Amino acid sequence: MKRVATIQDISGLGRCSLAAALPVLSAMGVQCCPVPTAVFTNQTGFNRFASLNCEVLLRDFIELWQCHGVILDGIYTGYLSSARQIGAARAFIEAFRTGNTLLLVDPVMGDHGERYPGFDDALCAAIGDFSSRADIITPNVTEACILTGMNYGRFMRLDAAGQLESLRRMCEQLPPAMVVITGWRRGEAVCNAAWSGGELRIFESPAMPGSFSGTGDLLSSALLGGLLRGESLCDAAARAARFLERAIADADPARGEEGVPFENHLRELIIN
Repeated sequence: MKRVATIQDISGLGRCSLAAALPVLSAMGVQCCPVPTAVFTNQTGFNRFASLNCEVLLRDFIELWQCHGVILDGIYTGYLSSARQIGAARAFIEAFRTGNTLLLVDPVMGDHGERYPGFDDALCAAIGDFSSRADIITPNVTEACILTGMNYGRFMRLDAAGQLESLRRMCEQLPPAMVVITGWRRGEAVCNAAWSGGELRIFESPAMPGSFSGTGDLLSSALLGGLLRGESLCDAAARAARFLERAIADADPARGEEGVPFENHLRELIIN
């Protein structure tokens, strides 16, 4: 069985981060080993939350997992909110990454053309440097624009052909060999783009009303599970997009902070 360590926060409410990665990767036949950076009562899309920072534990994870002889097929990082967390994640990767370890980085920095609070130029630059060491990254369009210096507003005003060319230029600038750019609306569709081997492919799904937390986490998790099963990037991205589309169709637009009810669709990720 493949084994993945995922370094990110976990929330009691809200289907985000580790709360999304654990069930999705498990359904896909991958052992998901959580390395929590923080614990939240509920994810930050709610108007109130409390949290506990766990980054100091990462040193213990490294020391004790090395004592236990842990070998990882994949490492997956998500939301990292400070230079210290990035440094701790980097130390973990240096300790456990081998030539056979697939590193997926979701460079969480913002959405809808805006950075998240606290993500200043220095932190975004640090995330960009951290992302450059990955095998695959999964930024949304806002984050891809931040990483490459593309103007988000200009990108969104382009027609389909212009967006395709801009996406190609962004992917060519990004160091990882595989890039999946997620979740922008074009007309009545939501688009994702997969880049590998110099080829770019666009996947479209019907746009649903509302905005839902955790969709990027679900897509990245399903994508990583597919890659570890030996699927090509395009096949893994297509499967992940279908899974997410069906889960979003069941979601309540008035309760977007709770994420999408993906649980009834996990069976679609299982290969018998």
